[in-house]
Amino acid sequence: MGKREDRQSKTFDRLLDSSGVFAVVALILVAFLVGFYVVLSMNMNEVDQRTERLKDHPYAVTLAAGRAETYLMSMRTLDDRLGFARTPETVESVRVEFEEIDQQMIKELEQVSDRFVAAPELAVELANRYEEFRLQQQELIDMSLGDASDHDVARFLSDNIDPRINHMLTINTEIIDVASESFDRTYAQIADARKEAIDTATVLLSVFIVALILFIVVIMRKNNQQRALQESLRCALEAAQEANEAKSRFLSNVSHDIRTPLTAIIGLANIASEHEDDRERVGESISKIKLSSHHLLNLVNDVLDMSKIESGQIDLTHAPFNVCSLVEMMVSIVRPQADTKQLSFEAVNCSLGRTMVVGDEMRVSQILVNLLGNAVKYTEPGGHVWFSAARMPFGEVAEELRLSEQDAQKTCVVRFVIEDDGIGMSSDFVERMFDPFEREERPSRLAVEGTGLGMSIVKNLIDVMNGSIKVESAQGRGSKFTVDLPFEMQEEASADDEDLSTAPDDVELPDCDCSADWASVRVLLVEDNDIVGEIAEEFIKSTGASVDRAWDGLEAVETLRSVPENYYDLVFMDIQMPRMDGLEAARTIVEESSCVHRSHPPIIAMTANAYVEDRKRASEAGMDGYAVKPIGKDEIVRLLETHVKPPSAR
Repeated sequence: MGKREDRQSKTFDRLLDSSGVFAVVALILVAFLVGFYVVLSMNMNEVDQRTERLKDHPYAVTLAAGRAETYLMSMRTLDDRLGFARTPETVESVRVEFEEIDQQMIKELEQVSDRFVAAPELAVELANRYEEFRLQQQELIDMSLGDASDHDVARFLSDNIDPRINHMLTINTEIIDVASESFDRTYAQIADARKEAIDTATVLLSVFIVALILFIVVIMRKNNQQRALQESLRCALEAAQEANEAKSRFLSNVSHDIRTPLTAIIGLANIASEHEDDRERVGESISKIKLSSHHLLNLVNDVLDMSKIESGQIDLTHAPFNVCSLVEMMVSIVRPQADTKQLSFEAVNCSLGRTMVVGDEMRVSQILVNLLGNAVKYTEPGGHVWFSAARMPFGEVAEELRLSEQDAQKTCVVRFVIEDDGIGMSSDFVERMFDPFEREERPSRLAVEGTGLGMSIVKNLIDVMNGSIKVESAQGRGSKFTVDLPFEMQEEASADDEDLSTAPDDVELPDCDCSADWASVRVLLVEDNDIVGEIAEEFIKSTGASVDRAWDGLEAVETLRSVPENYYDLVFMDIQMPRMDGLEAARTIVEESSCVHRSHPPIIAMTANAYVEDRKRASEAGMDGYAVKPIGKDEIVRLLETHVKPPSAR
């Protein structure tokens, strides 16, 4: 790929050096010069037009204002006639003449309004005053046709007509003065316009130079774009590789998480068959087999659900159910898990009453079981988990959930909040926690289990339900999930509570039969899972060997430090454990033994991970053997025979 990029770069360089490219550049520059002169010519024409416009406006306004002054004086003369002669003929003559003058006056005022740009407010005021005058003029004519006395008419003229005419004449004179001043400003404006044209020409010339520079910049930018394209292709390739790695991690996780319950099922079945007469032991084994089977079913369901979601085949049921009953069911499911792990579990603010809604109760349960299960799983003993459910006011969530006003009467929005003070998550992982197959791999006292599909399924189900989910988390402080789900209101309906059980933690083990006396052999079993440890311990004891238990890698290291050399003949070490995993524990044991020049017992990796890479990591950590769960009694005997001296030779 690198050679191909080099060839493309060289081709591009040759193109830049070719005469064709420079011919194109020359044509562009000539075109720009032509454009320069065209624009300059247009600017000069604009200067001329502005000159004519500036000269035209004050001149036309002055003429119109002068004629308006004449018409106002004529109107005053007409009105004065009514002061001493008001015969019908005289009044009619005044009215007719006024209408003729009025038409001309309106035209002049319109011209003043249209062309007077220096102080348009004066033109508006003059027009308004004239409208008032016309009303008074009509009233004067009506009064003259009546029986008004000379005194009344004279008083009306002095109070209403003459002051208005005088005021209009004053405004008109001011308009003429302002228009005259415009003549003086005209030539200054022309000079400014010409200067503007010169400035424009200068700017255009500068732009021409800049355009030439820009051409070079464009060429360089194309080079950068090509490099950016190559970078984007590289990123796309990395993204594809990351996706492939995520799927590989998924396969590895699924292998481990499916083998774990299978190991427990097979091992517990063998224990039950060996203790057929012990009803209590058989019943206990069967009960644990059911839990492991349910865990296995949940894993398979996660994969199937994700497959349906990705293919768009997920369907929601629409049936009435009681939200309060659903919450009570969630509490009854989670509380035993929390109690088993010594967690404080509080259901707070779950006062929903008998809220009946229409929706997919099973999918809502699936969402809550995932979130509550994670809260319990990733919170250490002594920690706290809080669960609340409340009906939200429509106005607080309408915008976020894109609900319309029409939805207000028929929609019920329920907010579920799951909070814990567990190990929390990094901000980087929070951004991608809803991606399929993603799990945060980091040192922790809690083992990370699951396919990495749970949160992706939760997010997709919430999206299908037109809801929303918010995540707040900090490492070492815990996490808080806020889920808002809109439901259609149901006046009356019956909600059938489905009983959901939850799965146990990692479970594993298997097959047995064989007998030999290994009574003098002492084995250290390092396993964090109760069920798996119980099964493994049972099989080891069945060979006659004695067994001590350690619950994680750190405890195993401390145990070996505290005992004499050669105290243990063999160590069975699980890989995925809290506080310190099996690989780190094995590495520590080997290094410490080497430092103090003492031997260490053979360490056998005991895990559900069966891939070649896992075997290689175990060998690199210093482990002496590798056993894939489920491990039966025959396998244990084989390992004893391989790594421990036979009883007769001891």
